Amino acid sequence: MSTLVFIDLNKSKISESSAQAATIANQLDDKVYGLTTYNDDDYISSLGNKGFDKVFKIDDFKNFDAIKETIINHKINTIVSPNINLFKELASKISIKLNFSITSNVLEIVDNNSIISSIFTGKAESQINFDNENRIYLLNKNIIDSKEFDKKVDIIRIDSKISQKDNFEILDQTLIEEDISLNDADIVISAGRGLKGPENWKMIEELAKKLNAATACSKPVSDAGWRPHHEHVGQTGLKISPKIYFAIGISGAIQHLAGVNSSKTIIVINNDPDAPFFKAADYGIVGDAFEVIPKIINSLS
Repeated sequence: MSTLVFIDLNKSKISESSAQAATIANQLDDKVYGLTTYNDDDYISSLGNKGFDKVFKIDDFKNFDAIKETIINHKINTIVSPNINLFKELASKISIKLNFSITSNVLEIVDNNSIISSIFTGKAESQINFDNENRIYLLNKNIIDSKEFDKKVDIIRIDSKISQKDNFEILDQTLIEEDISLNDADIVISAGRGLKGPENWKMIEELAKKLNAATACSKPVSDAGWRPHHEHVGQTGLKISPKIYFAIGISGAIQHLAGVNSSKTIIVINNDPDAPFFKAADYGIVGDAFEVIPKIINSLS
């Protein structure tokens, strides 16, 4: 039996989330395979240093029949993946069609029969024991540091024929251009209605650039059109687990906290000392963001 890792890309490189998944896969199994849509053989060949023994190349993650055949033919019984929407959809199909048990929001794999998962929007943890030998683990980010390995990669091209089509049609597709992927960022600078308007996001972007961070926002901000919807974090948006999360001018409604409360460190900047977010903060600054943020930026110059 062997373990498969779904490889997410960030600017044509393996994302840190997938590298962390590969590190965990190596703790579970000696044989670790990867699945990617990337077509650069030279780069794929370098992924031995991330712990891969084989990497399967496929045109599209929606080519489910080909992925199913790969799982069966290579006797894959464990799948480890970043907890992102694309792979959640694929994992659900595999779970149904091939009888894999699936667990999301995984915080720790105790052994290959037991895991610890985040539940109730991060307010509690649950230990789950498996009696099914086929398992899918959807990992939260930053539950482990990725490691370097000394392996040589075999590259295998998967047949590109798609015999089973999904029952929907994509009418429009937009490529999201980001300096740093929000899903993969170690530091996230997020802001809310306290910034008063979209024209004031320049200082947020400047701070993010100084810290090599991604930018995010609260739901009311994306609903108002101040920021793009793919930056919305919270219960109905992206759920992220960065090492550091800045919440600037965000009150801290429970719906927003549900998407960010697994962050390692939360820093809140708000001029309201009674803002609920301060109760969840590791560090807090009571002050006007228009005074505090420029000072932080200047201190980083």
